[in-house]
Amino acid sequence: MCWETLFKAENSFMLATVKEARTPGMQFESTDQTEQRRMLAATRVGRSMKTLHRHISSQVMGAMQEQLQDEDLSFSQMSALHQLRAYAPLSVGGLAERTGLSLPAASHLTDRLVVRGYAQRRENPDDRRAKLLELTERGQQIVDTMDSRFTDAYRVTLQQVNPQAIEAAADAIESLLRELFALEAASAAARPGCPVPEVNP
Repeated sequence: MCWETLFKAENSFMLATVKEARTPGMQFESTDQTEQRRMLAATRVGRSMKTLHRHISSQVMGAMQEQLQDEDLSFSQMSALHQLRAYAPLSVGGLAERTGLSLPAASHLTDRLVVRGYAQRRENPDDRRAKLLELTERGQQIVDTMDSRFTDAYRVTLQQVNPQAIEAAADAIESLLRELFALEAASAAARPGCPVPEVNP
């Protein structure tokens, strides 16, 4: 079965259910109906993104593997650099939490990044015994290069697609990201001492 047929089959029931939830003339929705629409739409997004990733994954993974080899970085180290770009300054404990590593593993990873010049430590104004981590200029260049390679993979994959379809998809995704960033920023602001994530869609 080709991917187009599979994609349509996976989404046919979902689309029918969403249309039913949007019955013409319906003035108000109950909380349960709103939540159902949200969950169904989120499932559609997930399935659509999964199908899109099938097209670009080989190029993205190839570019990532090439850069990891060029820089002699592990996937965990690259992930840590991206977390620092988004949330720095971070303590070692904060980095461990965001990367899913144990505290000893995050401490060792941090040492490696600092020695190689990708990250640097600075004083924590709230606790002189602790240090905070942030990217160096070299570390910033690494994640910027990865971003460029990731974007290039989309350009190559979509180079034959109707520009209007690409623009419509970009507008929809950017609208979704704005809401996610606003929710994340509000959540961070509600937690004292929690850094607000960088808005960089």
